[in-house]
Formats: sequence, structure tokens, C-alpha cells
Amino acid sequence: MTLEMDRDHSVDELARLGKTLVSHFFVLLKSSVNYGAGHAAIVQRVGNLLEVVRAIAGKDDDASLILKGGHLYLGELRLRPDIATFEGPRYVMELMRRHHLGRITFGPGVTSADLQRFVYLLQEPQEDESEAFQRLLEAVQQRGIGNLELDLLREDEVLTMTPQLRRIRGAGDKVRPLYRKLLSTMDEVAAEVASGRRLRLRESKRVVQQIIDLLYTHETDLLGLSTMRSHDSSSQHHAANVCILSLLVGKRIGMNKFHLCELGLAALFHDIGNCDVPAEILDKPGELSAGERELMEKHPLYGVRKVMKLKGLDDLTARIITGIFEHHLMADFSGYPRVGYRKLGLLGRIISIADSYDGLTSSRVSGRAAYAPHKALRVMLSQSGKSYDQALLKVFVSCVGIHPVGSLLLLDEKDIAVVVGNSEDPAQWDNPLVRIIADREGRETEGGEVIALGSPGSPQTITAILDPYLYDLDVSRYF
Repeated sequence: MTLEMDRDHSVDELARLGKTLVSHFFVLLKSSVNYGAGHAAIVQRVGNLLEVVRAIAGKDDDASLILKGGHLYLGELRLRPDIATFEGPRYVMELMRRHHLGRITFGPGVTSADLQRFVYLLQEPQEDESEAFQRLLEAVQQRGIGNLELDLLREDEVLTMTPQLRRIRGAGDKVRPLYRKLLSTMDEVAAEVASGRRLRLRESKRVVQQIIDLLYTHETDLLGLSTMRSHDSSSQHHAANVCILSLLVGKRIGMNKFHLCELGLAALFHDIGNCDVPAEILDKPGELSAGERELMEKHPLYGVRKVMKLKGLDDLTARIITGIFEHHLMADFSGYPRVGYRKLGLLGRIISIADSYDGLTSSRVSGRAAYAPHKALRVMLSQSGKSYDQALLKVFVSCVGIHPVGSLLLLDEKDIAVVVGNSEDPAQWDNPLVRIIADREGRETEGGEVIALGSPGSPQTITAILDPYLYDLDVSRYF
């Protein structure tokens, strides 16, 4: 009896380590989309993965992830995902299928450098997947990646690339690297500010102009990237998201590319003044004291001061300064800075809405849980005409939809779906374009059928709105 209990405990512990291995591998892979090799976020996540690899090796087991029969195994032990670990295994399995990988064994001697080179190799786009495994092996050898063993996937396990999946990945190959470049640019800006150097707009302006160009061909994909906050809530992500959301509104109201560039830069730098606010105030859990709040509310003024130090003030920097100064004033001037200011510009009104939405739907504020997108919109709509410009808020809702891209829905036939698009017709705002990710039996749907709710061929309706944050589900991978 004691032997059986010990054996059961050993199996349970190995299953826990296996799930942890998948989870850390997944988080590292997702982080590699946004950060370059050597970034602190990557180094930390590689360390987490190495720790669990060594823990498994300490139990005289191989840290081998095996894809077999549509399931992930740690060696011979099947890892059964629960609702809280749904996304990680699915992502890892699809990535293994894409490269025709049947097994990945992390050797006990695997290093941080090995893992970093490997994850970036796995993320590289492929035009032809017919020889994916052989090309992967060659690349592993060429890049000096050691202490990893790879086996070929069985032919019946290979993911068939439909034209629809190829189009989705093609869009991601264009949009995601640019999003990462936007984050990298903000990292450089933060470093410049911290060292006391002047802000340089040239690189930031170039990236914003590239974002604007993609707005006209990949609007939904860009909007979807603003939901990528499952594993990072940094100020750089917030700046990038506010930039994208503001540009979507600007494009929808007919701003030309020149004025969109002004809006994008103002949105990107809207919180640059936070660099002069002590970190213990910005990250403080719970309520701020009156003195702390007074200091925090000066960050728009600090931001204005930093931009004014730019060499040669011109119309562009004047627009940026206006957006930074106004983004917390609120439509009824109930916000801050508290000065005798009674004329709110267009850029400030747009950025205020984008800033509030991204702030509500992320957990950047210490001690506060993120709102689901539809709940955030409900809060903001309740303040329409007071805190937010009524007409612009309607435009914003038309951009993100009543069920914003990335919303997780339960349909009346018990299918689970992710919103991947919305209609510009206000009469159809409650009938988004969705991708089915699991059927009524709870089985994951390979390839993900896309349907337009409310259309004659798609009679399904929305039964409930689910909260992906509760399940640690990164919905951004579905569009």
C-alpha cells in the first residue's frame, strides 16, 4: 500500500513538472515574439525553464516533450491539460507540428544560450514546410545549438496548412515583428531618458509611419496585438497599445498620414513623464496618499518638459506636447493637471480614450485585476460626455467592437470562440466575426473555422462572455 502511494505521488509530481515545463516553454516562446535575445524578460524566462529541466533530471527522467496522438507527453506520461493550462499545450503542439517535430529533449547540460537560439529559430517564418524538420536540424547545427535532441514527427500528426492558416500566419509575419520593433524603440527611449540624454524622434517616427502603412492592410491584426498582455504588463506594451488604438481611431475619422504620424508619436510618448515619478509610487499596491497622488499627477507636465528639450521645437513637437499635456484632462476638465485650461485638442481627446481602455483591460495598476474588454467599454460608455468625448468614444467602440477583437465567447451551441473581427455597421456590432477554438464537447478545433455571427449561414448567437484572464489564455494567437 505504501509503495503504491509513493508511486502515485511520484507520478503526480512528474505530471506537475511536465505541465510546468510546457508552461515555461510556452511563455518563453511568446516572449520571444516581443523581445530580442539577451533582454531581461527573456533571460528570466529561460532561467525558469532551465530550473524545471534540472528538476526533472533530478528525478532521473528525461525532459522530453513528445507529440503523439494529438497529445503532449513527458516521456511516457501523458500531460492532461486542464482549463487553466489550455493555451500552452495547444501552442506548443502546433509549433511542433509546423516544424514536424515529434520529440524535443532538453538535455541536462542545455544552456541559456542554447535555449535562446532555439526559441528564436522556432519562431522564424517558413515559406515551404515540406522539408521543415530537415531544415530545422541543419539550422540547429549551423547555429551551434547543443544539448537538445530532436525527432521527426509521424506523418499522420503533421498539421495541414490550409490557405486560411497560411494567410493568418503571413499577416503575423508582418505585424508581430513591427510590434516588437515598437517595443524595442520604447526600450531605447526609456534608456535615453534614464541617462539624461535628449529624446530622439527619428527612429520612433519611422516605426510609427510603418504602423500607419500597415493600418491600411492589416487593421484587425494590429488591433489584435493590443490584447497581447497575458505575460507582460510593462509600460512599453502600454505605450505601444495606446499608439495602435489611437491610430485606429484617427484613421477611422479620416485623418491623413501626416496627421496620423503626429497622433501616433503623441500617443507613444504620452506617459514619458512617468520616468520622473519614483518607481515606488508607480508600482505601489493599493491607494496612494494625497502627496503621492499629487506627485504622480505631475507626469504629464514632466513629459512636456522632456519633449521641450528636443533640439528645435516645430509643429510636430508642439502636437506631441499637446497630446501629452491633455491625455488626463478628461472631456469635462475634471482630470489633471489642474490648471486653467479650457480647450481640449483632438489628439488629447483620442489618446485619453485609448489610454483609459488599455489601462482598464490590463493589470498595470498594482493590486487591481484587469477588466474584460466588454466590461471596460461598459465602464467607459457610462462616462460618455463626461470623462470622454461622446462622438470619439462612439468611433472607438466602432473600431474595437462591443465584443472587441480577442474577446472569448460561449455560443448557444456550446462552441467556444474568439472574436477576430467586427463590422463597421453599427447595426451589426453585436454580431462579430469569430473563430471557433473548441466544440461543444470541449475538443479543440484544429485550424479554427471562422464564421460571421448573425449571418444567414451562421445562426449561432452569443450565450456568455468568458474572461480569458481567468484561464491564462492568450487569445492573440487566434488572429
